[in-house]
Amino acid sequence: MTSKDGAHVDLAIRIEFAHAALQYLADLRGVDLLHVKGIAFEPQWRSRAEGGSDADVLVRPAHVRRFVRALEMGGWQRRSRFHTGSPFGHAQTYWHDHLGYADIHRFFPGLGKDDATFEVLWQARSDRDLAAVRCPVPDEAGQALIFAVNDARNASRVVPGHVADIGGAELAARVETLVPLVDAQVAWAAANGRLDSVRDRREHDLWRAVTQQTGRVDEWRARVRAEPTLAGKVATLLRAPLVNTEHLANTRGHRPSPAEVAVEFVDRGRRAAVEVWRTRRAGRGRA
Repeated sequence: MTSKDGAHVDLAIRIEFAHAALQYLADLRGVDLLHVKGIAFEPQWRSRAEGGSDADVLVRPAHVRRFVRALEMGGWQRRSRFHTGSPFGHAQTYWHDHLGYADIHRFFPGLGKDDATFEVLWQARSDRDLAAVRCPVPDEAGQALIFAVNDARNASRVVPGHVADIGGAELAARVETLVPLVDAQVAWAAANGRLDSVRDRREHDLWRAVTQQTGRVDEWRARVRAEPTLAGKVATLLRAPLVNTEHLANTRGHRPSPAEVAVEFVDRGRRAAVEVWRTRRAGRGRA
């Protein structure tokens, strides 16, 4: 990114200022948020050494609407919605012309979605100065847990005992204690290669789909099963065949025309049919 006079602005500096700007808005509006991932975390709990490409914050669920309104009034432009951003529906992505990208999490995938989960992390929080602004972050156990489940979700690393290898046995024990308090049993099992031990949980199939990359049809089935209510299952099922126009716009660099959306809709159906055919064929081959 470059400044108005054409000078290059280092990515890490830009992200640090984005964190500071988000915290300023939160303080202004009385919003509780935790800065997560990337440069907000200690180096050992970063998935990438350079700290990522955007600013991530986890907002207290009861404060999400208030914070989103403040963002949009402050010049941040929404690039994705909660329901279209990921299989978990956990975050909206925003862009600011001077600060770049920010991901606003209403919950962290793999952890509970309610205020009680946020409160557990909030009560154990510490602070990190980012661009001279004091920003709340999870404590080390929270950082280690989020690091582990995030890597598992991205299918980049599933290594049993990885947290203990980095932080030691005492920290690993603290994380084990934290897991049930934030309803992270399924994600933690996935992060430690023990997903089969939580087969009875409704989120099991979704974590299997994202960690083993089993395919989009399997993922959508899992998303339906993971929904706790009938209304949520129906809404998810109805969204399955629809084209994600925001993703299409982001990948193509322009707002898609009706014709482009129609072509993508047909191709989406074709890809699903091919995937189902291949799955059934593989099943017959194993019989």
